[in-house]
Amino acid sequence: MRTCGETFLDCVSRLRKEQLSQGALTWDKDDKISMDFVVTAANLRAHSFNIPRKSRFDIKSMAGNIVPAIATTNAVIAGLIVMEALKILAGNFNKCRTTYLPKYPNPRKQLLVTSTLLLPNPSCYVCAPKPEATVRVNVRTLTLRLFQDLVLKGHFGVVAPDVEVEDGKGTIMLSSEEGETEDNLTKTLGYFGVTSGTRLSVDDFLQNYKLVITIVHSEGLDKDKEYEVATDEVDTSETIVGQKRKHVDEEAVGTKRHKEQTSDDMTLQ
Repeated sequence: MRTCGETFLDCVSRLRKEQLSQGALTWDKDDKISMDFVVTAANLRAHSFNIPRKSRFDIKSMAGNIVPAIATTNAVIAGLIVMEALKILAGNFNKCRTTYLPKYPNPRKQLLVTSTLLLPNPSCYVCAPKPEATVRVNVRTLTLRLFQDLVLKGHFGVVAPDVEVEDGKGTIMLSSEEGETEDNLTKTLGYFGVTSGTRLSVDDFLQNYKLVITIVHSEGLDKDKEYEVATDEVDTSETIVGQKRKHVDEEAVGTKRHKEQTSDDMTLQ
């Protein structure tokens, strides 16, 4: 690695001199100094992150192909974006499409496949006009620091959260202002009076994003889980079960009515 580092510094020095004398440098994989710079820089970075190092031949093969690949991909994506942007500017929102690039052409020999845009999911904590989510935690053991790092930042992608308990008192659990609520981080959620049904108002001013989280206290979480976000799968399955029960009940009522009607007809005869 010492030789690699020395070669890297030598290449930087020589390329700097070329830039001062010639102006802007042009990449050429067949130019020895340019290739030495890329090889040494790549292997130094690989060594820093414990990534297997590559030979000069491997790096030259990759470097020779990556530039045209990036240029082609960027051109395709840029063209698709402009086409959709023109529809938006013209007010033709119903004509906007999502474009997919499958690994192989579809049966119609199409390489770019389009589909209509999906409507926002009203129960999604990103798409909904008023995002809400339900989180199961053990309020007696989960600290505010873990709630911030695992749930707010890790799961919901909040960057600078301000968290307020909707208890009518405006209790501030967490502030994005540095040091303002630092002492609260080691305390459990239960310390702030959080129980099942408690609603927490989360505001991330950096992303202009607001979220309301309903806490459900649970002591039955798996040992390797600190929290669990309720998904739509449970609600969907419950709805399906409810619909099936309703269908069965309606069939039972219909059968009962049919029997009663048949009995009445026999009595009249």
